[in-house]
Amino acid sequence: MIRRLDLSRRQDPTRKQRGKFDSRFERFLGQFCELTGLEGHESAIREFARFTGDPGSVSLGLVRVAEAAAAAEVDLGGLVQDSQHLLDRLVRLAGSSEACIDHIVRWPESLRLLAEDEDFLRSKRRRKVRKRIARSVYDADGQLLSIEDGRAALRRAYRDELIQLTAADLGSHEPTADFDTVSRTLTEMAEGALMAAHDLAAGDSIPDGCAELAVIAMGKCGARELNYVSDVDVVFAFSPETTADGEQAERARSCASAAALQIIDLISAAGAEPALWEVDAALRPEGKAGALVRTVDEFAGYYSDIAENWEFQALFKARPVAGSEELGQQWAEACLPQVWTAAHRDDFIPEVRAMRRRVVDLIDRDEADRQLKLGPGGLRDVEFSAQLLQLVHGTEDHDIREPNTLEALRSLERGGYLSGDDAALMEEAYSFLRVVEHRLQIPRMRRAAVLPDKPEALRELARMVYPTGDRTEVRLKRERDDYSRRVRALHEQIFYRPILDAAVGTGAVTSLPAKAAESRLRAFGFVDPHSAMRHIHDLSAGVSRASRVHRQVLPAMLGWLSEGVDPDAGLLAYRRLSEKLSSSTWYLKLLRDSGQGAEALARVLSLSQYAASHIMHYHGSVRWLADQDMLQPTPLDSLRQEMSELVGRGRGVEGVRAVYGREKLRIILADILEVIPRSAVPQALSDVMSTAIDAALLSVRRDLDTEHRIYDYDFAIIAIGRLGGREIGVFSDADVCFVYRPAHTMGDDDREALAKHARRVALDVTSALKSAQQDPAIELDADLRPEGRSGPYVRTLESYRRYYEAWSEPWEAQALLRARPIAGDNDLMSDYVDMINPLRYPQILPVRSIMQVRRLKARMEDERLPRGADRRQHVKLGTGGLSDVEWTVQLLQLQHAAEYPELRTTSTLPALAAARDEGLVSASDHEVLRTAWLMATEVRNAITLYRGKPSDSLPSDIRELEAAARLMGYPQGSAQLLVDDYLRVTRWARSTMEVIFYGDDPTD
Repeated sequence: MIRRLDLSRRQDPTRKQRGKFDSRFERFLGQFCELTGLEGHESAIREFARFTGDPGSVSLGLVRVAEAAAAAEVDLGGLVQDSQHLLDRLVRLAGSSEACIDHIVRWPESLRLLAEDEDFLRSKRRRKVRKRIARSVYDADGQLLSIEDGRAALRRAYRDELIQLTAADLGSHEPTADFDTVSRTLTEMAEGALMAAHDLAAGDSIPDGCAELAVIAMGKCGARELNYVSDVDVVFAFSPETTADGEQAERARSCASAAALQIIDLISAAGAEPALWEVDAALRPEGKAGALVRTVDEFAGYYSDIAENWEFQALFKARPVAGSEELGQQWAEACLPQVWTAAHRDDFIPEVRAMRRRVVDLIDRDEADRQLKLGPGGLRDVEFSAQLLQLVHGTEDHDIREPNTLEALRSLERGGYLSGDDAALMEEAYSFLRVVEHRLQIPRMRRAAVLPDKPEALRELARMVYPTGDRTEVRLKRERDDYSRRVRALHEQIFYRPILDAAVGTGAVTSLPAKAAESRLRAFGFVDPHSAMRHIHDLSAGVSRASRVHRQVLPAMLGWLSEGVDPDAGLLAYRRLSEKLSSSTWYLKLLRDSGQGAEALARVLSLSQYAASHIMHYHGSVRWLADQDMLQPTPLDSLRQEMSELVGRGRGVEGVRAVYGREKLRIILADILEVIPRSAVPQALSDVMSTAIDAALLSVRRDLDTEHRIYDYDFAIIAIGRLGGREIGVFSDADVCFVYRPAHTMGDDDREALAKHARRVALDVTSALKSAQQDPAIELDADLRPEGRSGPYVRTLESYRRYYEAWSEPWEAQALLRARPIAGDNDLMSDYVDMINPLRYPQILPVRSIMQVRRLKARMEDERLPRGADRRQHVKLGTGGLSDVEWTVQLLQLQHAAEYPELRTTSTLPALAAARDEGLVSASDHEVLRTAWLMATEVRNAITLYRGKPSDSLPSDIRELEAAARLMGYPQGSAQLLVDDYLRVTRWARSTMEVIFYGDDPTD
């Protein structure tokens, strides 16, 4: 006789997770081994226990099982000795699932099931769970058991399978990989239970076969993705006998209703053998207020005429699982096709979105961060994302009509509706979150989808989630938070992206007859709709992933292109870019998933030929459009470092040009999309160009100095003109001069050789930057050097000094106002500035110099303005244009910078502001000149961006004017408004300039 232990005050003996087990654990362990004759197995049990969620509870659970086995005369010790797996499986259940141990204690004979040699998840036995549970309500002769006996047999059979599945799941080395098998098995077990319950209920409540009853699973059961504990959503369809009259039909309905209620009761009601889970029929037509059973025709009529949009989401996962197979098939054929009309109902997408928002809003705030199911980035976000894509696109694409979430993600990826990376993320996150949810439910087999808030409970959960490695709650929280963040971001892109609204709209261009489509395109602003249709066809025809994506995005893309100035050019550029990137997964993902990115691309392509052409070369720039923080100019320190590293790796000027072209395009895209202020664009372009010139000089000197072994000299490049003022445009040249300085110890012969070498350096830098192929060239122009083209191409610092002391003209001093060292040796650059400052900031500006500056300005206006050009509309040399403002400011600098240091800047607007601050110009004159300079600069850049080539005049073409206006931030249809504004602003600027620049005759 085995002694029964006193366990009346049972407690978990320990919660310790590391180190040795405590004394209570060891005492219960000794008692278990004594009860079962398994002395010598203590070490194995301890080792098995370490892999459970709560190792400390293992020995208590084992003692409970041992006592029950002894009472039932089940030789547990012998079973353990004969099975290599039983002890491990039993320990896993004892340390993780009190509910499973409770079942074994009630039915010790079930221990034999855990002794099977095969892994249940991969065994033939698993594949027959449905049949075994369904047959559990029949005796050996094939006769149905009584209702009460059948209820107990059904529930016991279900839990016999459950303990095998749970033990195998807890023993899995890759629980996320096995999740799908576990979930499908749980679904098959539920189906078996519904089949058994149906047979019992029909046998008891539907006499003489007066009606047929079919059980239709909805929700997770319908999708074959049940949890350990889920409500099983169902609806019931019935059919009276074909010959039934009205009274018989009502009797059939009554019997079917009774049977349906009995099915629910057999599975869900309390009893000696505990209930399995809730059978919920609330998703039936009209909900709980509606009839429990309906005929197929009644179902079909409801879904056709009455059902609300959300009900089609529930119907989407429906399938017959029990009862009359023929009736179930009739129901499916009548009802399921109606799912695919839902996306075309009024306000379908807004209503689905609103419902999802309501679900999130109803979450208890205290639980929101711990919600696995309903919270942001949780299971519902994955499921809703997949379902919405399926409901919208499944109307045409039957291959994506898959209710199971994992299968749906895979089918959407195959169909091109989800990228491979996004589908993989969704699948990985979904599997992980479902495993965590399962582990929450396993201990007591109760519904649970909220992470515990107590550290100890979270620690136990983590140990159940992770079979090996880091099994801490820190890892669990980190990975859950990471998945939730990434899923939420992806869910928002998919769920709210505007292309879905366009895709479900009627009359999408790609679905219209040819003539109607061309009419629609013409209405959208396409001048050549026939060519546009050809582009649309070429983009969307075929079965490739790219064509599928284009079929999704084209309706929205055409609308966005039509909002630009030249949708024809935009569509052509879009086609060319898409053909070039047809195999680039990231590009297709951006089009499909980033409404912001796709819309920005359409704006750029339809507004700027320059940007469109350069995107074709720097196609990675398309990525920036989806994350406009990436359009912020790269910090100059980072840019210098990148270019320097390229030079160090031998990439030379070629690598520098590539980076320059990339960064120039970044600034231009930021300008077009208004990510940075338009007033900041000239400075940003200037800084990128200056950095590239500096890196190019470094590269050339590295090669030439090493080749000729000439090192003892300094060399610098001085920017003048617009680059010196940090005011360049998209196509500006770089006006520069070159200066070098030999070492003091260098002899005459060496100095002569150095002169030739320095000239070679200057020429090679000029040539290398100019010889760009696909990358934008930088044209270094040294014509403003002393003596112009007839003077030396490069001079020593001392030569510059001698020249300026003996020969300098006032115009040269004026040119030096914008001289700014940009490349080379710091000491030389500093000494150059010290040398020219007295010249450009004279203590006294002679009257003759002022007169010479004014005469030169007047001559330039007469001689340099292109023949036939409208003086009023020439942005550089015309009335109130760039030249008027800049010469005015420069004359003020020549006159007053020696007295007012704030005027000593190479940039026009800061110098103008300093003149205002020092009282040299009034605040109103400052604003007039500033506004004119900014407007002329922006007009010049905008025209250049649209045309793709430089221009210095307002265009006469209305489309070009419209493009310039749009690029400058004017609303649609503002071409003439731009002209009016420009003429008004520059007219005021000219009047102001004449007063300040010409003023009174200085000789008076």
